[in-house]
Amino acid sequence: SLKSTHRPRNCVWELTLNCNLNCVHCGSSAWRSRLDELSTEECLDVVDQLSDLGCELVTLSGGEPMSRFDFFELAERARELDFRYLALSTNGTKLTGENAKRVAGLGFDYVGISLDGIGTVNDWFRGVEGAFKDALRGVRECKALGVKVGLRFTITEDNQHTLPAML
Repeated sequence: SLKSTHRPRNCVWELTLNCNLNCVHCGSSAWRSRLDELSTEECLDVVDQLSDLGCELVTLSGGEPMSRFDFFELAERARELDFRYLALSTNGTKLTGENAKRVAGLGFDYVGISLDGIGTVNDWFRGVEGAFKDALRGVRECKALGVKVGLRFTITEDNQHTLPAML
């Protein structure tokens, strides 16, 4: 085991840079298709290494982490290990139906969903029409399943006027 006395306490892991949205603030152009990502086996090894290092808090992020074909396999491995806290950072648009049930079933400690305005403001910010409706549906489905959900809001001059309505 690689357990270290100098361990990373918190790890935010960008599982993928692929994304189904095209956000104006994205510095990585995540929405573009990527071919240079880790394989499932390599990702499972990373999860094991994070555990061996003694990492306590793990957030699965992206791009859109749920865009990975093996997202649930990776999340299941993370849940099986001894992490004290497992979180998901997502745009929420894929958190519906069976996906929401699987996230709830895995017992994520927290799901952070990005909303950057109300309605068309969010859709403009996120680069896809209907993104607000889909993300809000993800929030509601997770809440109905007992998942702790928080909203993430990137404040800019273009959307700051929606903050009171968001609150």
